[in-house]
Amino acid sequence: MFWRTTLSLLREKELSEHTTEFLNNMTHEFKTPLTNIALASKMIIKEQDNQEACLPELKRRQDKIKHYSGIILKENEKLKLQVEQVLSMSALERGEIPFQRTELDLHELINESLKGISVQIENRHGNIKLNLDAEKVMIIGDKTHLSNALCNLIDNAIKYSPKAPEISIKTNNIDQKIIVTIEDKGIGIEREYQKKVFDKFFRVPTGDVHDVKGFGLGLAYIKKIVELHEG
Repeated sequence: MFWRTTLSLLREKELSEHTTEFLNNMTHEFKTPLTNIALASKMIIKEQDNQEACLPELKRRQDKIKHYSGIILKENEKLKLQVEQVLSMSALERGEIPFQRTELDLHELINESLKGISVQIENRHGNIKLNLDAEKVMIIGDKTHLSNALCNLIDNAIKYSPKAPEISIKTNNIDQKIIVTIEDKGIGIEREYQKKVFDKFFRVPTGDVHDVKGFGLGLAYIKKIVELHEG
């Protein structure tokens, strides 16, 4: 009875710590884009207040307004994605998101997923090496969620590479199964934390430094999607 009570208390303590860390991360994640949105909006208003200007000056102001508007749209999209990730994870656990299963070519899905993330690779002067050697590539699955899972993994490979990202994506068949392997040369994860990386809200401790953004939901989401596809 004593050990059961102690174990229960330890679990509650761990859950409380994860929840607190998640809330801290969420506050930090939302605070930055909200600050940027507010700042960009103020700059647009300031530019609009200066009505009289010669043509070169007017062109310069128009360029500034376009730049600040771009910041607002970009930061707004970040907020939208963060909120959707939190809501999607909760809904998936409650079984409220129906899967729309269709026949998919996994190689096509990988290539499509890379199109949306290639800009990040280019900005970091990195490269992705593809070895798509699987011959049996047709699967039945939900295109949106599988694409999100792939993008999450590639995004992690980019974020946790301190230098120019070097990412390798491989596929091969074992019996009737298709194996997808995504490798990078990033900072890695210490052995003591490797078993916890699929826990919701868990992030490898880095003290008070928030160099890499996130809620600790990415890998938990990926694991859930893979399990729902019987992977």
